[in-house]
Amino acid sequence: MTRDGLHRDHIFVLTLLVPIIIFVAILIYYPAIDTFTTSLTNRNLRINRPTEFVQLENYSYLLTNNEFWEVTGRSFLLVLITLPLEMIIALGGALLLNERFPGRGVVRTLVILPWMVPPVVNGFLWGWLLNGEYGAFNGLLYQFGLIHEYQYWLQNPGTQILWVAVVQTWTRFSFPMIVLLAGLQGIQDDLYEAAKVDGANGLQRLWRITLPLLLPSFAVALVVEFIAVFQIFDVIWTLTAGGSAGGAINPFTKTLMLFNYELVFRDLRIGRGAALSYLILIMSLAVGLVFVRRLYNQGVQDT
Repeated sequence: MTRDGLHRDHIFVLTLLVPIIIFVAILIYYPAIDTFTTSLTNRNLRINRPTEFVQLENYSYLLTNNEFWEVTGRSFLLVLITLPLEMIIALGGALLLNERFPGRGVVRTLVILPWMVPPVVNGFLWGWLLNGEYGAFNGLLYQFGLIHEYQYWLQNPGTQILWVAVVQTWTRFSFPMIVLLAGLQGIQDDLYEAAKVDGANGLQRLWRITLPLLLPSFAVALVVEFIAVFQIFDVIWTLTAGGSAGGAINPFTKTLMLFNYELVFRDLRIGRGAALSYLILIMSLAVGLVFVRRLYNQGVQDT
């Protein structure tokens, strides 16, 4: 290729890349930098005072605040309950949908419907299903004789976080299932045929072939779903009365994002809320890196 041809190619590439870079910078990097600088100030819209630079005071306050560690522990508890449920259902669904059977395309479409429905709608839907006076879940159990009177499933503070995990699992299991199904379709049939010749049964093939080769897919699904659960807001807000206009936020299901909402939109402590946002980002990145290094890299090396 001539020098003029290379020059024209460079101009063409720059013409395509520069608008994209500017667009990303405006929508992502500028707000991120602005949020970080705000986290270093004492900006508070409730108090009429000049904004001052306080360095890391907001971070220090949060890291020594008991409520921060309480909601952080509750967020991780929700992750520990939800992620195993999602992965088990997703793996079972992916293995089933990877088989050939009549109507497989229709079933594949139907199983992604919960993921396509907005989380707010799912929260209200499950709130209706679990209603203690007219809920369909009570009606179903009563018809089968499993309960003798309607139960107020969301009234017990000790089980509210469990119901949040159930609804979040229902809302999100389709995404990891699609990721795992794509990983399954990338595994060559020759490996299973060779294992059958060697006398391996179905469970051994699953343990020795399928799961190791699915580690990269598991890593991708776990990172995305960890972030979705760790930063959950919609389901809690709609399902367990996370808070109404001017009302108190339910302390038994308050997670990091609801705590952040309370700081920013209720207390109007913009600087402290910005600092909390970055702490959530750091924790999400740290766990995501662990999943990538332990699972994805190991899976790539095995393949």
